[in-house]
Amino acid sequence: MGDGAYDGEPVSQAVLDKQPDAQLVIPPHKKAVVSSTGDTQRDQHIQTIAQQGRIAWQQKTGYNLRNHVELAMQRYKRIFGNTMKASALPQQKTEAWISTSALNRMTNLGMPVSVKI
Repeated sequence: MGDGAYDGEPVSQAVLDKQPDAQLVIPPHKKAVVSSTGDTQRDQHIQTIAQQGRIAWQQKTGYNLRNHVELAMQRYKRIFGNTMKASALPQQKTEAWISTSALNRMTNLGMPVSVKI
């Protein structure tokens, strides 16, 4: 999932080269056109937006959940900072695991229990 700045065939192809089964959820530009082959995920997104509208596309693809991810990243950066303290990759992985575990624990402790009436 990415914002509109990542829209384009080079980014899509780079992702699919790494993970061929990946589902790309990148909103195409308003003036985006279908490619000559017309069979890419981006082309399907463009056609869906043209037929059903951008809001329907967001709900269909789950793009409207992007704000939850952005909020989680904002919380992480405010609590733990913008940079990693460790310099080597293995230690950075451990640092990320520990800090996300701590953030998840803090979030779970602070979340209200709600019941639909």
